[in-house]
Amino acid sequence: MFKSFYSNIKNKKNNIMKDRLTVVAAVFCVIFIGLCILFLNYCKIQNELESQKYIKEIAENSKTTVNKQIEDDFQTLDGVAKMIGGLEEINYDTILPVLKTINDDNAFIRMGFVDKNGITMGVDIDGTQYKDIDISDKGFVEKVYAGERVITNTQKAEIGDLYVNFYAVPIIRGGRVISALCAVRAAESLHNILNNSVYAGNGFAHIVDSQGNYVIRSKRPTVDQNSPDIITPYNYDDSSKEKLKSDLRNGQAGNIEYYYNGEKRWAAYTPIGVNDWFVFCVVPSADISRYYSNMIIGIVGIILGSALLFLFLLIRIRRMGERSRRELEKLAFVDSLTGYRNEQKFMIDAEEAIRKNSEENYAILYADIKNFKYVNGIFGYDVGDKLLKYWADGINKTIRDGEVFARFNVDNLVSIRKYKVKDELKGFFETAKKRLCTYPDIQKYKFKIEMYMGIYLINQNDNISLRDMLNRANVAVKAIKNSGESRMVYYNDKMREEHLREIEMESRMETALDNGEFKMYLQPKIDCRTYKVAGAEALVRWKDPNKGIIPPSEFISLFERNGFIVSIDRFMLEEACRFYKRCLESGDVPGPISVNVSRKGLWQPDFVEFYTGTKERYNIPDGGIELEFTESFVFEDYKLFISSVSQLHKAGFSCSLDDFGAGQSSLNVLKNIPIDTLKLDMLFFRESNNSLRDKKLWKSIIEMAKALDMKTVSEGVENTEQVEYLKEIGCDLIQGFVFSKPLPAEEFISFIKNWRNDGDKQ
Repeated sequence: MFKSFYSNIKNKKNNIMKDRLTVVAAVFCVIFIGLCILFLNYCKIQNELESQKYIKEIAENSKTTVNKQIEDDFQTLDGVAKMIGGLEEINYDTILPVLKTINDDNAFIRMGFVDKNGITMGVDIDGTQYKDIDISDKGFVEKVYAGERVITNTQKAEIGDLYVNFYAVPIIRGGRVISALCAVRAAESLHNILNNSVYAGNGFAHIVDSQGNYVIRSKRPTVDQNSPDIITPYNYDDSSKEKLKSDLRNGQAGNIEYYYNGEKRWAAYTPIGVNDWFVFCVVPSADISRYYSNMIIGIVGIILGSALLFLFLLIRIRRMGERSRRELEKLAFVDSLTGYRNEQKFMIDAEEAIRKNSEENYAILYADIKNFKYVNGIFGYDVGDKLLKYWADGINKTIRDGEVFARFNVDNLVSIRKYKVKDELKGFFETAKKRLCTYPDIQKYKFKIEMYMGIYLINQNDNISLRDMLNRANVAVKAIKNSGESRMVYYNDKMREEHLREIEMESRMETALDNGEFKMYLQPKIDCRTYKVAGAEALVRWKDPNKGIIPPSEFISLFERNGFIVSIDRFMLEEACRFYKRCLESGDVPGPISVNVSRKGLWQPDFVEFYTGTKERYNIPDGGIELEFTESFVFEDYKLFISSVSQLHKAGFSCSLDDFGAGQSSLNVLKNIPIDTLKLDMLFFRESNNSLRDKKLWKSIIEMAKALDMKTVSEGVENTEQVEYLKEIGCDLIQGFVFSKPLPAEEFISFIKNWRNDGDKQ
């Protein structure tokens, strides 16, 4: 009985203990769950704070992108306006085609001029010219004539069905606004820029004014397309709505949350600094909190399953928070093609790297693939994308601590690199070039890919922005973009001056030709045996009324790039024929006049027809005009060259091959082309270190030319020693400063009359 009594007492004690343990466990679970709930709420708050922070950063990045686009557009217009303002007389009929050429490199759909009454004349992107369009109701004419740069709110264009933004800048001369340059850009372009930069396309953005009215409205289906403003159709609480209105009125940045059709959205807004515009970026809450929601589900399941996993959950929360952060950063700052930084992230990291390593020497390297569009066109976009990824992977392997690189635009890879000596930068260029040329899918077709690299050396005393430094590296790239093989070049102020000077020359070239500013100069050719004048070469000079003589080295390459060289070729042919006919009439015929033919001139469909027609119009006898082709013509289009020369021979022209020895000369090709004269460039001697060997080669070339019934002319001859040697080896004619520099036509005639023909002139 006592045993049973003590047993009952023991059981009661055990039950009491169990009850106490149960209560403790229950209390512990309640406390644990309560703490978990508090912790989850804390995580939610932190997640929202982080989300707001990142949305604000995205809004700032969108603002930067829009500002950059608008400022780039204004810089383009300012440059054109400054150039036009510098003209003595504005001939709109002449300038409109120039505007069309400038606009080909920009995204404006229309450019032109507007007077004080709002009446415009201009040219569309397709070349269509228009006049007398009244845009006085667009609200910018008075401002621009007051000296302001203006961009209007989005409105319907006067021509067509597009919605556009009007840009306008004053044209100033002598401190006075004399006219206004305006341009039209489709509102769609700003819309695309905005929405491409918001959470990798998961969010969207508008531009609104200080009243909340839309300037640029996103076309997303989840956006109300009927309301004129950002405030009316959406479900804000009263305090949030008043804050939004106040911030917009006062030009303040901020953020807000609201609901639309049951969907919660986060928004951030910030003033752009243009007019009273704001960038208004929106991201659905579901996109921001996707990883957070998964985390909540996991935590609840773990709490219900076992309190022992609490520590694991804490670790899990931290890891998922980091993962969420990385995903947000990836959406905002990673280039989708290469997987490396995009332009926005580059700007942030590059400025930070330069700031932290202020004692290091840094350079900006701007790399560009030559004619990348041909790679896409020949091999397809998939191969082009893989090539860029392959190239980026190779460059990334060379990046050291404190260095940054990213892909800009389509085929531009940009990096900042540390260096101690410039040879390190050259080594990087060679590495990047080699990597580009070894991509297997293209290399197997023997297709050579070339690249250009512009380098800007950062000076710690530079008082310019990183964006300006990048622009200077890009200017350096453009300075060599038309060269043949891969090259690198360092930026210098002369490049920028050259760029501006070329813009000025392009704006004046047509007018200069019409005004007779281009002149024909003649350089005599002297017979080696008789020392008589046996012909001349016609050379173009530009006689600017303000600047004097502009040498051809400053404008020929520009004209070859923009195609104006064709007009110069034909002008020089006319001048040579006119001069030769004059000599025939006076009896002072100097021998054949040779005229240069450019590559683009030869490619014209009416090339032979024009040249033969001009010769016949001036009644020039056969052999009176000689056409000079550079040896590169033969290599670029052998069949066209042979066909053209054959037709020119039938029409009575003689033909010569110019600059032989200065390029990729081929004796094998020489024996197969039907030319009359071979012009030898003395640069061959000046750039050589083996004078005796070269003289033997020169003699052999002249002997071979004679065997092929070709005359030989040595140009660029500078001293009597060269004259004696050329005479000794049987060269026919000599041209160079040893006898005369190129002369105006009247001075050339005097030169002929004063030249002694008795054979002792040396």
